Amino acid sequence: MAKKPRSAAWHLCLTAVVLCCSVGYALYAQWRALPHEEPPPEPAVAEELPPAPASSARQFADAFYEEVDRALDARGLWPALIRKQRGEIDRIYVQVPADLPLAEVNLTLALAAQAHGGRVLRAVETQRDVQVEMTCGFDSLQTTSIFLKTTTQQRRTGQIALVIDDFGEHSRLYKRFCDLQQHVTLAILPNAGPVTAIADRARKNGHDLLIHLPMEPDDYPAQDPGNGAIMAHYSESEVRSVLQRALRRIPNAVGFNNHMGSKITRDERIMRTLLAEAKKRQLLFLDSRTTSHSVAYELAQSLGVPSLQRDVFIDEVDDRAAIEAALWNLAAQASRTGHAVGIGHDRTNTLLALERVLPRLEQRGFRFASLEQLIP
Repeated sequence: MAKKPRSAAWHLCLTAVVLCCSVGYALYAQWRALPHEEPPPEPAVAEELPPAPASSARQFADAFYEEVDRALDARGLWPALIRKQRGEIDRIYVQVPADLPLAEVNLTLALAAQAHGGRVLRAVETQRDVQVEMTCGFDSLQTTSIFLKTTTQQRRTGQIALVIDDFGEHSRLYKRFCDLQQHVTLAILPNAGPVTAIADRARKNGHDLLIHLPMEPDDYPAQDPGNGAIMAHYSESEVRSVLQRALRRIPNAVGFNNHMGSKITRDERIMRTLLAEAKKRQLLFLDSRTTSHSVAYELAQSLGVPSLQRDVFIDEVDDRAAIEAALWNLAAQASRTGHAVGIGHDRTNTLLALERVLPRLEQRGFRFASLEQLIP
């Protein structure tokens, strides 16, 4: 039998399919050839190498004698509280500040001994909640006697409120920030990015939220505050509308701070309108102090709006070591004045510095507070 010839329409369809595939492949090849921005890798937390364990009682005694100072310093004890005597059996006398439980110091020293290959052979509480005698050694050989006694002195600490700005459209690390064990406040740009996902994760982990409200800077348009910013020419109703829209996107915010805004925060007319609206809605205000000429904090105080101002930008230099140093400076200020407010940004180096330093500050007795806890 002769085959029935295929119709012309069939040939047209086949030609169209081949042509589409060819064009599609050519476009894909061009796309592959273009440079593409790779997402940043998840930052790794640097781990410190543990000390090598001792191989003899003498080696342990020498290492542990030095380690005691470092271990107690990490808990906020200063040298005047520690007295040491070397001998056949080393003797160490520690005055423990009243705000630090003896059991925590006992555990700190026990872990230090274990890290160097030794252990606590005996620990006796001689006076309830006042004094503990510890015997440490290598295997069953005693090398060190430690006497812990509570004193009336307090550690030099304070409360720290940390605010992390700029969460929004380009936030790829917000889950890691939200997973910090110490309390932080996330300031979220209300007009871009996964606002709801960030806010939900933060609140689930016990952190507070701020509206990071975009405001016009002095050097606009060279610096663009982004969508939904308050501009200097806005009327009072426009200013109120911006804050109201932001609240609809972040309804659980405890307040707001300024994103840029060097021009707006020195404009009394606009700030008075904004702060009056904040007071009506029972919001607090944090002046980020992006200009030394800001009138915002003083105006908020005069209007009775719960308010604070930034003490330290912790990441003016985007370098991990510099940020760690800034965190210790922030802690030093908190120890002098009772509390301090630090502001950082949604950056990799900032996250790494926080993950490293915050647990150490907490061990020293610093407390990480919400902004509301710092307002008198």
